Formats: sequence, C-alpha cells, structure tokens
Amino acid sequence: MINRRRLLLGLGTTALALGGLAALQPRRGRWPSVGHGAAPRVSGNVRVAVIGGGLAGISAAATLAERGFAVTLYERGSALGGKLSGWPIHVDGEEVPMEHGFHGFFSQYYNLRSLLRAAGADHDLVAQQAYPILFRSRPAEAFGASRLPFPVNLLEVLGRSDGMDLLDVAGDRPGMLDLLTYDPVGTFAKWDSADVETFIREGRLEGGFADVVLRPFAQASMNALGRFSAAECIRFFHFYMLGNPEGLGFDALGRGVHESVLGPLQAHLTALGVTLRTNTEVRRVVVEGGRARGVELGTADTRRVVANTQESAWISVAEGQVYLRRTAAGLEALDARCTHMGCPVLLTAEGFVCPCHAGRYDADGRPVSGPPPRPLDVLRVTEDGGVVVIGEPAGARVEPADHVVIATEVRGFKRLAAGLTPKLDAASISAGEADPYAVARYWLDLPVDRTRAAFYTVADYPWTDSIGVYSNFQAPYTHHAARKSVVECHAYAIPSRDVTTADAHAAAMLAELREAFPELARARVTHQEAMTQSNFTRFAPGDFDRRPTVATELPNLFVAGDHVQLPFPAFLMEAAVASGRLAANHIAAAHGVTEAPVETVALKGPLAV
Repeated sequence: MINRRRLLLGLGTTALALGGLAALQPRRGRWPSVGHGAAPRVSGNVRVAVIGGGLAGISAAATLAERGFAVTLYERGSALGGKLSGWPIHVDGEEVPMEHGFHGFFSQYYNLRSLLRAAGADHDLVAQQAYPILFRSRPAEAFGASRLPFPVNLLEVLGRSDGMDLLDVAGDRPGMLDLLTYDPVGTFAKWDSADVETFIREGRLEGGFADVVLRPFAQASMNALGRFSAAECIRFFHFYMLGNPEGLGFDALGRGVHESVLGPLQAHLTALGVTLRTNTEVRRVVVEGGRARGVELGTADTRRVVANTQESAWISVAEGQVYLRRTAAGLEALDARCTHMGCPVLLTAEGFVCPCHAGRYDADGRPVSGPPPRPLDVLRVTEDGGVVVIGEPAGARVEPADHVVIATEVRGFKRLAAGLTPKLDAASISAGEADPYAVARYWLDLPVDRTRAAFYTVADYPWTDSIGVYSNFQAPYTHHAARKSVVECHAYAIPSRDVTTADAHAAAMLAELREAFPELARARVTHQEAMTQSNFTRFAPGDFDRRPTVATELPNLFVAGDHVQLPFPAFLMEAAVASGRLAANHIAAAHGVTEAPVETVALKGPLAV
C-alpha cells in the first residue's frame, strides 16, 4: 500500500516541476499599445502619405484605412509587393507564375497572417511537414514544429539527428547559454560587435551543432556569416526556433504570389478606400516647422552632362541613370530604371536587361519578356553649348499630408531620410544592404522525386543556399510533375569577387542541383529564368543601434520596413508587417483611435532572467 504522505509529497514535487517547466515555455504575446484611444474611427479628414508598396507600406495603409484615415500609398514600381513581388510569364505557350524567390510563411508570422486573413489572401497557404536541411557532406536533417515542451523538444531534435548528439550542446559551451538566454538589451550589449563566426568560436560551439543547425539557419538571413551580427543571429535563432510555441512550422504558396497574395491585398486596400499611386516616385518628404507637411512628387531632376554626342550606340551617362544615343532624328535618352520595380537596367547586345526580375527590352527600350509593363521612359534631351541637358523640367508638385510613413526598402530609405533630422540622417548613412543574391528557376524535362520537400536549406555547397521544388507544391507546375519539373535555386550573400552575370550564377547552381538531386543529373533545361538582386537588409555588427526606429524626431513622421529597429524579435516579412502596423498605431494613438493588435513571440529566451 502506498504511503499517503509519500504520495502527496510526490504529487507536490511533480506539480512544482511541471509548474517550473510551464514557466519556461515560449508564449505568444502582445506588444503594449502606444496610447489609450477608444474611438473606432478618426474624426475629420486626416491625410496620411505612405511611401512604398511593399508589405510594410501595405500593412500601414490597411491599418490606417480601417480606422478611417485618408491614405494615399505611393509606389515607385508598377505593382505592389516590394520584395514579395510576382508576375506572370509565358513558357511553352502556358502562362505560369514567377517571383523573385521562394518565401516561407512561418507559423509565428502572426501579424502577416492577420493581414492576409483580413484580405482573404491566406487561402493558398499549403502547410509543410518539415523544414529540411540538405548537406553535401552528411545526411539530410529535418526540423519542424514540435508538440513537446521546452526543453524536451530540443532533446527530441538531438535524438533524431544523425549529425548531432548531446555532447554538441552540453558541457563547456557558453554560446548555448547565450542562445537560451536571449535578451534584447544584454544580448546586443555583449554580442553586437562580433560576427557569427566569432560567436561560434568564442562560444565554443564548433562541431555538430554549428554545422547542422547554427550556420545553415543563420545563412537564411541572407547575410554572410562573417558579416552577420552575432546578436542579430541570436535574435534570429530565438525568433524562429526558441521563442515561439510553433517551432519551425511554415507554409508555401500553392499558387503564384501575385494571384494568391498581392491581388487580394490590393483589392483589400481599394475596398478600404486607399488611393493607390503606382508608377509614382516620391522625390522627398517636405518638412517645415518641425513637422512633415507632405511629399514632393515629380520626374527626375534635370541633369547637365558632358557626353560624346556622336555615338549612335547607347552609352551610359549621368552616373548610370540614363542611356544616351544619337540617331538620324537627333539625340535620344532613356531612363535607366526598369518600369517594373525601378531596378537599374543593363545594356546588352540585344537591348536592355533588368537583373532583378529578368525583364528584357529591345534596343529601343520596348519590353520583350518578363514583368516590365511598358517601355523604358523616354527623357527629354537637348544640347546647350556642347553640353547635353537630360531630363524633364523639375515638374515637382507637393501633395500635403498630416502624417507621413516612409515604408521603403533600405535604398529608398537612404534617399528619403537623408538630411531630414540628425538621427535620420545618421541612420541613412549607416544603413546598408546585404551582399547580392541570385535566383535561378529551371524548367527540366525529367521529374523530381515526388517525396521531396517543397523547400530545402542547403549547406556545404559553394553556391547554392536553398532549393525550392515548385513542381511539388505550386500550381500549375504540379499539373506536369509526373513527367517534368520546375526547380529554383538561390545563392545568398555572394561576395563581390564572385558576382558575375545572372546566367553564370545560374550555371553554377545548376551543376550543384544535379549533384544534390541525382534524379536530375541527365535532365535537360528547356527554359530558365535567372536574376541577381541586391535589396535585402544588412544586419552587420554594430548596425542595430544605428537603425531607424518607427517613431522619429518629427512627431508625424514614421519609418517602417524590415530594416527598422523593433522593440521585439521579428524578421523579414513579419518584421515589415509589424513595423507598418506599429507606425499606423502611433498615428492612431495621436488621434485617440483604437490601435491594431501587434502580436509577438516571447520577448526573451526561455532561460533569460
């Protein structure tokens, strides 16, 4: 017979242990409101200018329009989306979707998923069973969502792994404690001056854990590990693995992003009353009397350049911003920015090519393939005493606004923020982009193994960092998967010494794809789309303290984007959406209006004090 006293003692000890374990579990949270507004909608006509049509701008615009603000969203490109952009192309007589790279919609993207639900843009999310890592020199590893509590979930990972054991994480490894005790202040004070490789070395993490987990996941930030802040890496690891109750569960898109996500988001904004101004460049934010007063629009400034005006072939002038040639009819000038998303186009033997999204133009600047919606813009050009004068007259106009949100990528932020305030000026100088990355999508005449996952992080290969098997998850590619395949490879953070043409990057990754997927060793490429881009945020040592915050020194000017310093852990698409919502909340609070909820992962690591 069990002693009653022992039974009660045992139950009490178990309860304490379970209570202590419960206290360690990561929990979904909510960031506090900026103010205490109670009105559901703003009174009067309060005008807000949102600059940038990526996820940050869409998030800010939708949040404000839902609360009755008069929002105008300005986008330099021809369509919304930013780094999430997509477009249709034609291959073998069939219209198929194309985008600038695979995007995983992780379970802890709470604010992004809320935005998608509100717009009815979440119907094509397809749950993935695992997050696999494919190695060149060791067996593949599969991670994913776990129903087990911390730290049992980590022990489960170790138990399933062929490349790690308990010795890789136990013992004298101070870096493991740093990962488990992430703190937004202490972590950055200790590690933001070091890079990831230094953290691995000084944290004594070298071995199975660094090779199987830390390095492969860190490279998904699209920053080179030798230039990726160790503090940002710890925050990245916390956000995706240790700080959320969902683990690494993620969805892929079952249809093209322009159809399934961006189309519904644009319709949602229109239904809310947002004025959408695509193909519209904001030249500057107008500041007077310590406040933002509106935005100045207009064509490029007039440029006076000295150029060889006798050339009949195109030459690049005005620091690469213009192409100029002389014809029988006189001088001609083309704006060197792609009419799709404003990327600089390059001159080729056939015409012009946009390296960002594989758009192609003929020698007269007319689009022949890819996403460009119209020809390159023709600029006015005259001669003045042997000097070529290029560009339209200033033609600027100011559109007034009561609040302004700068929601652009890093490059746009640097241009618009320069000189506005001392802090924004300093942030614009220090902000930077990660090294270029390459994307290549291949149409192949042999099928991929149908058991392969939709997406792989890839390690140990000189070029390839990830592989997306589109014919295994996205229509209409899935319709042909029994006899052919469509596979996409990415190369992140390409060192400047290795940057070459998009086709050369594609050839290097194709050779590695044939090795990684032996069933494609003899496959013939029937079509290829290749591009090289540079638009992802740099997270270098020392960058964090110099980043802009959502609120600025001007009471009615705000900044949003995945490059903004946030008060809670978030990355990539989720950081963009959350920052846009925070910017909108500041504006709502200033007018006594209720704010949108901003949900977060745990603010600290499971073992942080």
